[in-house]
Amino acid sequence: MVKIAYFSETLEIPEGVDVEIKGDNLIIVKGPNGGPISKDFSHARGIKISIEKNKIIFSSHFPKNKTVALAKTIMNIIHNLIVGVQTPYKYVSKVCYSHFPFTVRADERAQILFVENFLGERAPRKAKIEKNVKIKVEEDDIILEGPDRESLGQTAANLKRCCKIRKKDPRVFQDGVYLYKKQIGNEIIWQIK
Repeated sequence: MVKIAYFSETLEIPEGVDVEIKGDNLIIVKGPNGGPISKDFSHARGIKISIEKNKIIFSSHFPKNKTVALAKTIMNIIHNLIVGVQTPYKYVSKVCYSHFPFTVRADERAQILFVENFLGERAPRKAKIEKNVKIKVEEDDIILEGPDRESLGQTAANLKRCCKIRKKDPRVFQDGVYLYKKQIGNEIIWQIK
């Protein structure tokens, strides 16, 4: 493979969005519909992140393939944050049960979701709510909304994982909370039909 002497990529910052770099690659993004959200990229050695006018510049001298891949991953994460602070992301999960009807209750102050009466259990199961995530429970739908796509995905995964069934046949016991729709604003970007 041919070695690259210098790698440089740019990402535009749209109007109304404020991006700030502090210290060793700590990036803070603020926008009209969300923020401030901070992400720490201090683990990205060899990648210089700078802001000039309304552009974020990612550069590296004599990068290896892993460094280029990491730079593009960081670019995509920051791009998702910029989109999210303009129009929030929305993840929708469905409560599915066949044996015991169960309910999901959110305690936003404690940042915990409670799954009550799951498979007839007396103690509620708990799932952690990540930062910058707002939760609405409407009948069998759980709507997660926020500017940070990673936090929404992690909260949905926490909720699905807390409903894991052990010591029973998974083909028969399919109860749980499953993610079925992802949106940016009102536009659907992924859905199970």
